[in-house]
Amino acid sequence: MGALKRIKMEKARYSLNEPYLKGKEKEYVLDVLDSGWLSVKGKHTKIFEEKFAQMVGLKYALALQSGTAALHTTLLSLGIGKNDKVVVPNFTCAGCVTSVIQCGATPVILDVENESFGLNINNVNEFLKKEKPKAIMLVHIYGFPARDTKEIAELCKKENIFLIEDCCEAHGAELGDQRVGKFGDIAVFSVRSEKMIGVGEGGLILTDNKELIDKAFYWATRASPHRGNEHPYWKMYSYSGIGMNYLMPHLLGAVGRAQIENFDEILLRKRMVGEKYQSVFKNIDGQRVQKKIDGSNPSYWLNMVLLEDKSKDEVRKIGEKLIEKGLVIRPPFWPLGNQDVFKKFAFGSQKVGNLLFEKGIILPSSVFLADDGCKGVEEIAEILFDVLKMF
Repeated sequence: MGALKRIKMEKARYSLNEPYLKGKEKEYVLDVLDSGWLSVKGKHTKIFEEKFAQMVGLKYALALQSGTAALHTTLLSLGIGKNDKVVVPNFTCAGCVTSVIQCGATPVILDVENESFGLNINNVNEFLKKEKPKAIMLVHIYGFPARDTKEIAELCKKENIFLIEDCCEAHGAELGDQRVGKFGDIAVFSVRSEKMIGVGEGGLILTDNKELIDKAFYWATRASPHRGNEHPYWKMYSYSGIGMNYLMPHLLGAVGRAQIENFDEILLRKRMVGEKYQSVFKNIDGQRVQKKIDGSNPSYWLNMVLLEDKSKDEVRKIGEKLIEKGLVIRPPFWPLGNQDVFKKFAFGSQKVGNLLFEKGIILPSSVFLADDGCKGVEEIAEILFDVLKMF
């Protein structure tokens, strides 16, 4: 029944997320069409990569066809393979765990903490008593820097463990004086259409390590070692491994370039919306939003409210009512360690992830809610408060 109630976008009062196409998207796309080169390694894609790296504060970026492709390529670049273990938080996209499995490695699913919903360092330390993973995947959920980022980064350096920052939902989020993506060995971003920067489908790998970005390019170009301008043309189609065809096509790179050039305005608007939600739900008994940890400045990609005094069934019914009233909402992540296909990879308690899933509702977080002083956020909150009176 729930699936039948999903609202078509044109009938929604408030959308979950929308791309902010207010820049030079059309100009750049038309330039690509005029050039006749639609495939990979286009000029606009190269500029997109350069500007994205500058935005985060890293040297190198490689644009790929999806965030999941970026995760897979990242793991290959780090040499992750058979008999290796990779720590993954339980409250995140399934692409985090499936990319590990694609490499022939074994994911270790650990529970998250209850404030920023990031990987809990206590659970990491508990697993380290058993064995040492080759890599840890730290995910910044919904645009909020993970609470234990700095501690996990220090641990990884001490123990010689690769740290992968999954920033797919956290474009521009800051912790201290750095943007997320700078705390690990390598970072991954998604530029799917509903993200802060959206091209339809896409992802990026970022790092300061030239060797790693070269390896990423190798694996993303079918493991061909002779794709550079310095190589003889006749070696182009020789291969030395089993790679993937993952590079971003030029049309999407053109959209990405326009988006990154307009990113400051997008980030400002998202923060206006997120901060309004933080204000609206401050100090309300039985309800809370994701915590902005000290010293952080989230990008507020999505805004989730936890209805802590409601049962799982009540929360789901409340969600259905909100849909009926024209809100495009989303459920939280279904914890990876609580799904039959991934249960065998779970380590320790999965309690917090399960709680977030059962109690949470993600409310409309569109960049356009920043219009009119965020009055839309106030109306969304009033709709929720009215629905809550029914339960």
